[in-house]
Amino acid sequence: MSPKYHRFPAGERCEECGARQWYAQDALRYCRKGHLLEGFAEHGGDEDDFGNQGKTTRKKKEKRQKVAVKLTGDLGRELYLEVLQLVLRKQVWWLVKERGFPEELEETVKSLWALRVRQLPLKRLVVAAAGPQDSQRDDGDGMSVSSSMGGATGGGGFSSQSEGGGGGGESSSEWELSDTTTKTWEPDGGRRWKMPRLIDTLALCYLGCLTRRLPVAAADLHHWAQEGRLEYLAAFTNLPKSVRDRLPAEFHSALQTGDHIKPGRLQTAVEELILAFKSNFDITFPPVNHVFTIVRYIRDLVLPFELYPLSTVIPKILALNFSHQTDGERRRAMRDPEVLMITLVVVSAKLRYPFDISEARDSSSRIMDWPKWQAARRVRPNESQQHLPLGEEFKVTANDVLTMDNVKLDDYMDWFESMWLGEENSGTAEVLREPFLGETRQSIPRNAQSLEQETQERDMHFAQQYKTIYGSQETGTKHTRRDNELWCPIWRTPEDLPQTARFFYEEAAALAAVPLSTLVRACAQVERRLEVWCEQRSRERRGQAKKPAIRAGFEVNETLQ
Repeated sequence: MSPKYHRFPAGERCEECGARQWYAQDALRYCRKGHLLEGFAEHGGDEDDFGNQGKTTRKKKEKRQKVAVKLTGDLGRELYLEVLQLVLRKQVWWLVKERGFPEELEETVKSLWALRVRQLPLKRLVVAAAGPQDSQRDDGDGMSVSSSMGGATGGGGFSSQSEGGGGGGESSSEWELSDTTTKTWEPDGGRRWKMPRLIDTLALCYLGCLTRRLPVAAADLHHWAQEGRLEYLAAFTNLPKSVRDRLPAEFHSALQTGDHIKPGRLQTAVEELILAFKSNFDITFPPVNHVFTIVRYIRDLVLPFELYPLSTVIPKILALNFSHQTDGERRRAMRDPEVLMITLVVVSAKLRYPFDISEARDSSSRIMDWPKWQAARRVRPNESQQHLPLGEEFKVTANDVLTMDNVKLDDYMDWFESMWLGEENSGTAEVLREPFLGETRQSIPRNAQSLEQETQERDMHFAQQYKTIYGSQETGTKHTRRDNELWCPIWRTPEDLPQTARFFYEEAAALAAVPLSTLVRACAQVERRLEVWCEQRSRERRGQAKKPAIRAGFEVNETLQ
């Protein structure tokens, strides 16, 4: 049998004869003419190796991360509005499901939101780009609104498209809502609303409650949001990563509110929206439910309930009302009904229970043990003493951390995780999330109480405080001075407040979520008008017409008492 010949590789040949073909025999290799070729040895292979060409090793490619495209222009603003809609929906859901508010509040807030975004200067091109697949219903007022308050930010929310177009060429710096005055919102045809802010979601919830005549104060929403129960402070952290990546950078700072809400910020946002609704749609909101709120302020400050009649007489004497100001006049602190209610409680306490016994010139003025009241106010419930006060975690300093026990440290770390880390899919850097992974809390967390349990515990705490302050006190004790008039000092700045009065003012300001300076200014305004009224009554009795001088206090006659 003739051997099987093979060709040499390119460039090779037999060194003896130059032949270009070879064959194998007895594990040796020969050229076509029989010359032995050196350097070749044949090895026997297994049948399993037949046809095996060897392994191919490929370099592993790094996994490419998808970078979301930042939306710009009207598309970015639409996404920002959808984010606000999602936050607003969470807030309304919590009020209805957790606090027991009526379900009709959802429709009320939805309508207010639709009006709020109705005249935003967004281009109609966004509506055309959405395509026919976004089925929306027409409410008959020239505005497209989705059928429900949906759960997703990508079109499932109760989104609204603006009508009228125009104004789309404004710079991003012009989209921030400036301070509102009546002139700012003059209802001229060419004016458009600017983009809403995150604080406007809380303001819309308040206006919805005000429209439904629910017994809710702006301070309640402020405290719920500060405590983390109502979606606000961690709204940006809780957004899905896909939404945050596509949201324009200028709206990131608008959604990052910091670690607390400044006192009075919500009240200012409410006043701005009320003026805007009045100027653009001629909407007038009803007065606040002052009876419920004043009684609750008196109870929460652990004051005698006999202050309530005096708190209701003062606004009647001074012709004050509890409606939000929309008349275009100068905005004064006492014209804000949220500030006025706590102001009436403070002024009534000053008139009825002077901070200094030497100021009580009327025989009907009762003695109030203000030092005992101050000591009782500093005592918190038993469970609150073991944990950090809810809503005050942002006040913790580096020195406080060094002296905290494990329970309070766990409370602080829980708050930090909820505020800055968010959920597992939030895209937070692993270097920040790693200390929280696999760690179990050693102490018992703060109990998530129901509404009934929370109310019962609060009532028991107030009852204990009332017993501590007034249990051993002779409530019928009266001051023995025989003067017929009651002297009330007027303090116009926080620096003028005595020590006991300052603590009382601070407690009242914190309860109503207003700045201390605003409360002092509002009290001075009410007291000044009371002074003028008392002087007029005195002149009528004496038949005099002398103009009263401005003093550091005033005397209240028996008519007010």
